[in-house]
Amino acid sequence: MSMSNGSPNYTGASSTTMGVPYQTRIPATGNGDILDEWPNSTINVSLISSVFGVTYCTHWGPVNHGYFQLANTFFFLSYLAPNGLYGILYLRCTLLVGCAFFALWGWAVLCSFDAFLWNANFVAINFIHVCILLYHLRPIKFTKEVEEVYQALFRPLKVTRHQFKKVLDCMKMIRQLKYQEVYAQEKVTKVDSLSLVLSGKLVVSQNGRALHIVFPHQFLDSPEWFGVSTDEYFQVSVTAMEDSRVLLWHRDKLKLSIITDQFLQAVFDHILGRDVVKKLMQVSETMSAANSHNGHLASVDDADDKPMLIVKKTGDGPGITALINRQLQDHSEHAPLIRRVCHERSLEMVNLALHNPVS
Repeated sequence: MSMSNGSPNYTGASSTTMGVPYQTRIPATGNGDILDEWPNSTINVSLISSVFGVTYCTHWGPVNHGYFQLANTFFFLSYLAPNGLYGILYLRCTLLVGCAFFALWGWAVLCSFDAFLWNANFVAINFIHVCILLYHLRPIKFTKEVEEVYQALFRPLKVTRHQFKKVLDCMKMIRQLKYQEVYAQEKVTKVDSLSLVLSGKLVVSQNGRALHIVFPHQFLDSPEWFGVSTDEYFQVSVTAMEDSRVLLWHRDKLKLSIITDQFLQAVFDHILGRDVVKKLMQVSETMSAANSHNGHLASVDDADDKPMLIVKKTGDGPGITALINRQLQDHSEHAPLIRRVCHERSLEMVNLALHNPVS
């Protein structure tokens, strides 16, 4: 091999590949190492020139096959994927289709088994990811009663259906209560559940004296959620005023389930804390009336197609009966307004809990 100006002396050589002429440059020794290494190459090699040590093509080959163009089109679209779970699904789908076209191009056009094999593996990986994402995005449906609970209590606090499903997995049962059936007996029943009224009404009493009424979408044992272990007993009795249905959670299982989720912890603490405040206000009002009229619990009866608590009393005045009836009336008249105000306050409280975590 001769040297000229410090550079090897090359001679030109030409051939054809797939009917398309191409040129390459080989050393002047004539041994044709480059051509001999790929005698059946299907790659179009363009004439290469050098200017100031930088090589460039002086002749471009034909445009690649349509499969190649489609593959890169989908790869281009994958770069436009938005944020979020649906964006990841879009990204995986476009990558899957792009790799599928590249695999088809490697098999049918390039005739390269390794190109086909690599892209076939990429297709399989992306397909698995798509299946997992579709599973997580599947629609979650609840029964009518549970759906009403989700819409009334949890959805306004921005709890997703998947998060609520996690909470619902800790459910023990839905208990049916008959008229005047005792749900919890004072100092007898253990506090081992968290109970939410789905339908009907129940009255809470202590020492035979009515304290307040629990309506649908209210908790029966929200005060026991805070600082009371499952080995302790109810300090009140709970009796059904009409046929009712109560959703029961495994209390310890539920607490363990949400202990690692700060958001759900804030949601439950707020919902149950709000429920406790309502109960305290009702109990305070009822006890004030009881002290004034010396009333005690007698029975549960129906009046005007609406269950009402009948209380024996001494002296004149409305007594606890009128107070309990007023709770029923106030709940039916002001429930929409109360729910709206509570929902607005709920969002503020949850956001505050998330931005100011308590260690």
